[in-house]
Amino acid sequence: MMNFQIAIPVPFVTIQQYSQLTGMAIGTIKDKIGKGDIIIKTKKLPREQPLVNMVAMQQIAMKEAEMKVA
Repeated sequence: MMNFQIAIPVPFVTIQQYSQLTGMAIGTIKDKIGKGDIIIKTKKLPREQPLVNMVAMQQIAMKEAEMKVA
């Protein structure tokens, strides 16, 4: 098994920042958030700006990569 580290510069990003990082359209990101495919930070108030949880997204990606390698 290989060991490697991936540094996540910030734990949360806005939808706009996530769009810039991934190249996905903002509408697509919002759809994926609604479906649960993109994980956001739990909001305390309904009108809070959604923040994509980069740590959770990285964990999902690593689990999927492990399944493909195994």
